[in-house]
Amino acid sequence: MDKNKSELEEKTRAVAIRLGARIREARRAKQITLERLSKDTDLSPGFLSRLERGESSASISNLIVIAGRLGIPLGDFFEDPGAKAAPRYILNRAKDRGGEPPLAARGYSYHLMSGDLIDQQMSAFELVYPVGESMNPEVLTHAGEEVLYLLDGQFEFRIGDKTLVLEPGDCVHFACEQPHSGKNVGHSPARLLMIVTPVNSFG
Repeated sequence: MDKNKSELEEKTRAVAIRLGARIREARRAKQITLERLSKDTDLSPGFLSRLERGESSASISNLIVIAGRLGIPLGDFFEDPGAKAAPRYILNRAKDRGGEPPLAARGYSYHLMSGDLIDQQMSAFELVYPVGESMNPEVLTHAGEEVLYLLDGQFEFRIGDKTLVLEPGDCVHFACEQPHSGKNVGHSPARLLMIVTPVNSFG
């Protein structure tokens, strides 16, 4: 059990390092300093530096903001730069995701479900919230539109001054500029499909 846990932690760390390296590569390609990126994203230079070294985890909201400032599709942080064929469709099989550890954020973990299409307009993620966990201590806001579809569990979602309790099969579509947050209020992990429009430009 300890060996399996150690192997999973090692794989998760490797994923975080790859993600951080891609963020750093994209930032340097745009000739943007950490200080400039920090100012434009409201994320601290220390956090961004740790993120690029794979020593800190990032929420999807943080990645959307960073991608927007860098002017690149969100999926660029997850795709192998050496395999950019820009296909017309992507098939993401469950059996192929089984060996890939999820990325961790504060309160949840996630897998990228979508790929890198030509003129891509959206990204999709599978989110899993352990029992009693919340999205983030702070309320989230970012550009774009989002769809949340609850697959399993029970999930409390707050948007603006509204509180919605989602059951399996429930779906909410909203503009992400509205303050929003959520947490698992059930007795089992909450699993959601999240579809979000990527931010390809800043300002």
